[in-house]
Amino acid sequence: MIWRLIFLLVCAFPARSINLFEEAGYRPLIADRKATLPGDVLTVIVLETSNAQTSTDLSSSKDIKTALEVGYNQEKYEVDFGLKGKGRTAAKTGRNGKIKASLTVRIKEVFPNSTYLVEGLQTITINGEQQQILLSGIVRPEDIGPQNTILSTRLANAHISYSGNGTVSDSQNRNYFYKILSFVGLV
Repeated sequence: MIWRLIFLLVCAFPARSINLFEEAGYRPLIADRKATLPGDVLTVIVLETSNAQTSTDLSSSKDIKTALEVGYNQEKYEVDFGLKGKGRTAAKTGRNGKIKASLTVRIKEVFPNSTYLVEGLQTITINGEQQQILLSGIVRPEDIGPQNTILSTRLANAHISYSGNGTVSDSQNRNYFYKILSFVGLV
């Protein structure tokens, strides 16, 4: 009798099925593990080189001559006064930069066109000098290699900042007294 009651209760409620497969988070076990979701990490190989040069060459010259002649007793005495000036100015500036690093970044956001906003920070301390590399940019999934790496030259809107703090970096930031002496030309 109890069995009939259980059977009737089971048949009275409709059966429902639950899908255990989540398409958004599915990752096959045998495929490459590439970063695809927010929070996933990938490695950026930073190989950046920049060169910039400018030069100017300005030259000017002025030649002013004035003369005064004085005559006395049919003898001529000549007195010349003159001003001459020549100037030449040349200036060159050049800057070279090179960064080689490997930096692991995290996907912060996935855009509707399936590109990723990535961002990462790496801090290294060597002999009391603290160096930081900050990187952000937009990554296309097809640019990510099989080892879950991407070259920095493949980032769109890339922002790469390399800075350091310590005695070596501080020596490059001269004090105001040194800057004034340098401006005057004494250093």
